[in-house]
Amino acid sequence: MRSELQLAVATGGIYFFYLYYGILQERIYKPDEQDGTRFGFTLFLLSVQCLFNFALGGIMSLVLDGGRLTQKKPVSASAETAPLGLRFSGTAWLAFFSATYLAAMSCSNMALQHVSYPFQALAKSCKMVPVMLANVVLGGKSYSVTEYLIVLMITGGVVLFRLAKSKQGFGMEGNSAMGLTLLAGSLCLDGVTGSSQRLFSSEFKPSSNFLMAGMNFFSLLYVVPVVLYTGEFFAAVDYVQAHPAVTYDLIAFSVCSAVGQVFIFYSVVTLGPLATTTITTTRKFFTVLLSTILYPENQFNNGQWFAVALVFAGLGSEIVQKYARTQDKQIAKKDE
Repeated sequence: MRSELQLAVATGGIYFFYLYYGILQERIYKPDEQDGTRFGFTLFLLSVQCLFNFALGGIMSLVLDGGRLTQKKPVSASAETAPLGLRFSGTAWLAFFSATYLAAMSCSNMALQHVSYPFQALAKSCKMVPVMLANVVLGGKSYSVTEYLIVLMITGGVVLFRLAKSKQGFGMEGNSAMGLTLLAGSLCLDGVTGSSQRLFSSEFKPSSNFLMAGMNFFSLLYVVPVVLYTGEFFAAVDYVQAHPAVTYDLIAFSVCSAVGQVFIFYSVVTLGPLATTTITTTRKFFTVLLSTILYPENQFNNGQWFAVALVFAGLGSEIVQKYARTQDKQIAKKDE
């Protein structure tokens, strides 16, 4: 396909599936309109989501990669660049960041029981903060002053958004302290996951489909026994039977998660990481905007809109900086 058509396909797929993903995620965790009960079975939801992700990733790996798992080393080989200088086998390393990936999603989903979806979406925009910290600690990377200023702008915007929400002005509402803690934990786990994935991919060169299937396979190994042992599976089934409308939301949410990941991988392969970052960043803005339109209780005041603008101004600056670095590299290659 021509590059313009590739961009249209990637953007359309990511926007459609992840915007709908956001709507469904918020709807699943909202109190039922009839009896006021709330879906609180996060691990059950994650097990369904991981099952769909694993199934689609495995099918894509078999069909598109011919069953080939890696391009460089067998996954069981030892790695020289594992986190903190540890020597992991490829399988153990994959199992490690699959656990942090699952824990990050668990914290993010559970936070929705304590904070609004727009705030969760904005807070997740701070992902680059723990990713940068993890890259410095685990990967030995260094960053420029400009990059740290961009992080400060994004983080400051999220903090301002939370403070401006209080009816008393710049204060904190106690009932969402748990939500803030869960989001902080999710971001830190995202940082460890992202840094570990980068090092793992550099060492073993796995196909993107295998990485998707492998991470969700190990996540299922972790979450399914816990869901069964705690009885959450049976409690969730009882809740779904009492609230049949949730069934569609759960399945559609999981389908959007799986297919959305495929479009992101497609965008990375065909358009590159920079274009993918641009698409996913603008998608987050429209997710926040759509939530305020669909749910009147999520309406923003002037201070919150300023905070949203600050966050996406920082994200836009990050994209511009990445684009400039890409252009410099292309010029350097031409000069060679």
